[in-house]
Amino acid sequence: MLRTNLCIPRLFPRFISVSATKAVERPTEKEVLDYMNRVEIIGGVASDPVCKVAKNDRSYALLNVITNSRFRLANGEYKDQIERHKITAFGKTAEFVANNIKKGQRVLINARLHYSGGTLDDQGVRTPRQTHIHAENIQPLARRGGDII
Repeated sequence: MLRTNLCIPRLFPRFISVSATKAVERPTEKEVLDYMNRVEIIGGVASDPVCKVAKNDRSYALLNVITNSRFRLANGEYKDQIERHKITAFGKTAEFVANNIKKGQRVLINARLHYSGGTLDDQGVRTPRQTHIHAENIQPLARRGGDII
């Protein structure tokens, strides 16, 4: 199949590639901006990742990342706040985490939020809604000395 990546904005603004069989549409700028679900986290890995395989034979990795932030109280004092984030990576990203990420490393995580729960059960009680962070890309970061741990 012949495929070229050409875009002619004035003639074909919605198409990014043309092949012998079909043209692939790309979302317009407005569509992209209306539907963005992105999270970026830079932090330290709190514990070694846990790798598992789901019932559908899909591999995934669980990762705990710690971030710190500092804010000023009304009396002028500063307070440090530590947050622990539970990250889930799937497929190739999970394999990368299993082979390359260890406790103590600093990482940059590009992810999206996923929600589960919040539905009514048989007794009419609403289940708690939970927020999950699904990693799309994880990159180890170098320390100030320049070496990646």
